[in-house]
Amino acid sequence: MLREILGRRRRERTALMSAVLTCARWRWPVVPGVGYDRWSGVCRCGATDCRVPGAHPGEPPLLAATCDERMARWWWQQSPDASVILATGGRVAALSVPSEAGARSLDQLARLGVRTGPVVAAPGRYAFLVEPYELGELGDLLDRYGLDRYGTVPSTLRFHGDGGYLALPPSRVQGGQLRWARPPAPSGDPTAGGPWLPAVADLVRTLVDTCQHAEPRA
Repeated sequence: MLREILGRRRRERTALMSAVLTCARWRWPVVPGVGYDRWSGVCRCGATDCRVPGAHPGEPPLLAATCDERMARWWWQQSPDASVILATGGRVAALSVPSEAGARSLDQLARLGVRTGPVVAAPGRYAFLVEPYELGELGDLLDRYGLDRYGTVPSTLRFHGDGGYLALPPSRVQGGQLRWARPPAPSGDPTAGGPWLPAVADLVRTLVDTCQHAEPRA
């Protein structure tokens, strides 16, 4: 039993380091998360009321997020169980929705022939990674597809842009381990460095629609 536990821990740590170094190669800035203690069932930040157990930065802070492979490797050598926290806004952004809406969105986008980029499946939520967007652009899209059509923007639709962050697979958080619902795919552009990402305008209408239909009516 002990050998199995140690073997599983070693495999998880190897997978975390591999993810970190891949992010560095893609020029995605990352920082260690505080991590989640699966045995005690609480976030390692120590706050009993933590809103995102295991899925947020601690020390170093988010502003220290780096693409430097040597720095990233050193961080995870010091904290091998730390979750992988992506600083959003500069190289990649995201929109996240409840899991049910996320799964329905993937089906709907496939029927429409819309290509999606990487999609993170976390306990209870899906995060759709997109190209960085301007707040003005996002506001116009939400006005058009949310306010103008429904009179509101779904409260369950969250935005991960400048100054935000997102935990990436294979981080372990409350409820389980993160995974790729849609794994990153090559961009086809050798100068891009990272995987292909869609524009926010390609996805936002479908995400608004599925969230709106999933929300309880007053």
